[in-house]
Amino acid sequence: MRKYVIYIIVLFLGLGVLVAQEDELELLDDEGEETAETGSCIPENIHAVYDKFKSDSITEMDIKLFYNFGHEYNKNKNYAAALPYLWKVFVNDTGRYARAAIRRITEAYFDMEMADSTLIAAYLGLEKFPDYTRLHYYAGLLQSSTGRSDCAIPHYLALAESEPENTTYLAKLAELYFNIKDLDKAIEYQKKVFDLDPTNTEASERLSALLVERDGPGADLDPKRIAYEEDPENMDKALDYGTTAFNSGEYNQALPPLTKVITSGSQKQKKSAYELRARCYESLDRNRDAINDYKKILDIESSNVKIMCAIGSCYRRLKEFKNGMYWANKALSTKPGFGLAHITLGEIYEDIVIFCQDKEHRSRKSDDGLVYQMAHDEYKKATRDENYSDLAAKRMRSVKPYLQTQEEKFMTENRKEVQLPCFVELVK
Repeated sequence: MRKYVIYIIVLFLGLGVLVAQEDELELLDDEGEETAETGSCIPENIHAVYDKFKSDSITEMDIKLFYNFGHEYNKNKNYAAALPYLWKVFVNDTGRYARAAIRRITEAYFDMEMADSTLIAAYLGLEKFPDYTRLHYYAGLLQSSTGRSDCAIPHYLALAESEPENTTYLAKLAELYFNIKDLDKAIEYQKKVFDLDPTNTEASERLSALLVERDGPGADLDPKRIAYEEDPENMDKALDYGTTAFNSGEYNQALPPLTKVITSGSQKQKKSAYELRARCYESLDRNRDAINDYKKILDIESSNVKIMCAIGSCYRRLKEFKNGMYWANKALSTKPGFGLAHITLGEIYEDIVIFCQDKEHRSRKSDDGLVYQMAHDEYKKATRDENYSDLAAKRMRSVKPYLQTQEEKFMTENRKEVQLPCFVELVK
């Protein structure tokens, strides 16, 4: 009979790590029979080796006696002496002694790290006692550890049915279904884990990952919300929920947990929450609230040039263009050549043109082209910053059609200074 040693099994159910034995202990006569495995989960010819223990002459008294001998040897881990007695009991009895014997046999082989024999014993036992959860445990464990998730699933289903609130079995089923790419079933069982223990961060993260895997970003919002509501003083969960809500476009939903972090979180958490909340405010067109939060970040990190540019963009949307330019230029004075600051200035110049056209209720004039040229020049400067060169080049291409035409240049004698009062006020 073929046997092999388990070199390393990382046991999901917490039994630790088994280390290989150099010498396998052979307890039964080896008649040269190979126990082959076919495409099924159960090893082939599992009865052949043990038929020798069948005897019509064994009495009920013999069964009790054999079990007592086997049990005593087994307690002392003298498996070589114990196993022949226990096998005689199992093969020749159909009641409680057989049930107890097959458990001792399976545990003995498992203790000796004889995986093939353990699996055979478990399946022989399950033929007689299909509801024996301890045998399902060993069969599921070994099938899982050798990568046969489809074979392990029926055993963990049996275990979960016997203990429906055992989150270890439910989580294992989620893992096994994920391995065979059945995401619906994986989510079904991981959700059971989460529902039983919403405060379990690991369970929440696994469920979120499965939902995103199946349904895409945002699908994990509900578990994050429930996890936060179950543990509202946990700032990691509050930040996680707020972040997920923001990424899902649920900006109003993101505000309460982010505000909670700002009130009660660590300095590092507060910085992240301020930035996320500010971006929520921007998306909700609450630009003054966004500016206030961005300025709080500068109280923590005074030289954060990206935040300075974000403030500049908020003022641009408020049509307070001078303030917007101030913050973009402040970023440039802090970090000369910073591409995002040049892009922010260029976008301000573009918006100024539209603002002045609307204010004066007019169509295109040649001075518009001059202001667009100012935007183009800023984008060109931004191309020197490799981190923003692609975006800057794209903005240059988008503004190019609005630059002064040759006719406009001729009509204005190639004048470079703006003359329209609105532009004079805003860009000079």
